[in-house]
Amino acid sequence: MDAPAPLVRFCDNCYTRLQGDFCHQCGQEKKTYIRNVTGVVTEFLGEFSNWDGRLWRTLLPLWFWPGYLSLRYVKGHRAPYVPPLRLYLFTSIIAFLLFAKLLPETTVEVPTAESIALSQAINDEVAANLAAQGITMPAGADVTQTAIPLLSAELNQQFEQKLTELAANPKLAINKFFSLAPQMMFLLLPLFALLLKLFYIRSSRFYTEHLIVALHSHSFILQMSVVFVGLSTLADAVTMPWAVACLEWLALLVLCWMPLYLLLCQKYYYQQRWGKTLLKFWLTSSCYNILAVSALVGLIILSILWA
Repeated sequence: MDAPAPLVRFCDNCYTRLQGDFCHQCGQEKKTYIRNVTGVVTEFLGEFSNWDGRLWRTLLPLWFWPGYLSLRYVKGHRAPYVPPLRLYLFTSIIAFLLFAKLLPETTVEVPTAESIALSQAINDEVAANLAAQGITMPAGADVTQTAIPLLSAELNQQFEQKLTELAANPKLAINKFFSLAPQMMFLLLPLFALLLKLFYIRSSRFYTEHLIVALHSHSFILQMSVVFVGLSTLADAVTMPWAVACLEWLALLVLCWMPLYLLLCQKYYYQQRWGKTLLKFWLTSSCYNILAVSALVGLIILSILWA
């Protein structure tokens, strides 16, 4: 008896004859999405469990094996791991949500009549001393206030006015800060990759290879920062001395592991001698810290102005 002829299938998108589950012409999968609820739930649980397995296969080397994940990814081992960009975006969203919940509330003291009187007394005394030397202070000048050099006089005035308005409700500025912080971090990513490209320009690596290291490094920093803040918050909440000591020790260990991890990551990924690695790590860290601090100051100013 002859075997039945194989079923001929065609792509639903471009009608090309299929040789498997995916069309070699347009890439669409031969799969119907019109099904009953049971099929949808089963597929969702299967996709979730598969993503969960990839997540743990990604997180363990990300935490404990510096540079391993980036090196595996650029060598083509991508299927077992969460893609770097998706991992960073997922980490960034979760991290800043947790930061907003875990970090302690910031309180701003509302100016009292005594503090206002003291400020006015200081202004009067300074004005009298300057007048004795033949120097006249501008009208409305306040020596107890510090103008931000990079802002114009108008923006400085708006900044001072916003500070006064936010004194009663600083949570508005804090919420604005955490809403803008993920965007700031995302803008710093390509700059960090550019620094790596410049300092390792003789390594003949493409910019995207440095960007993968930047994505994994920033994911690691955010995740370890969440662990550090969580341990510190938990240490403040417990009352048992031995538990507090253990939590503080673990928090210190996490804090020390972050810069050591980044150093080992550059050493393992770029495979250069320790002398060059230490020098380039110091240069990269110094330049990036300047960028990060500048961005942080700008973010704080914008959070107050836009709150």
